[in-house]
Amino acid sequence: MGKRAQFYYQNPCSICEEAKAFLEENGVILIERDVSKTPLNKRELSGIMGYHNPKHYLDSKSSSFKKQKLDSKLPSRDDLLDLIMENQDLLKYPIIRVGRLMTIGSNRQQLIDMFQINMSDNGNRKNGRVTDGNK
Repeated sequence: MGKRAQFYYQNPCSICEEAKAFLEENGVILIERDVSKTPLNKRELSGIMGYHNPKHYLDSKSSSFKKQKLDSKLPSRDDLLDLIMENQDLLKYPIIRVGRLMTIGSNRQQLIDMFQINMSDNGNRKNGRVTDGNK
């Protein structure tokens, strides 16, 4: 049985598509949620963020980040959650979660480590299934 992961993404998102393809090619079963269609509620968002530094989750390139001047100072956690609820583009995507482990984005090495994907030196999976080792 394959590993399962929560996969939160926003459409369109080339980084999300890249991460999704890589994980599916490597046997990870994704439970997907397009937050542009079904936004996260405050309780879900708080659960995803846990006790981590909220800046880790914020997309500093989004127009909302700049508009809210979040680069200078973050509001309180509760106020930040409210702000994200109003502007879901403040979050980086994809957010990939399995159990207590989580990563944001499509960093291949992080995904390999998180899902314990066995890769050979040339980018091929050890079971013979070929993936692109250059990304």
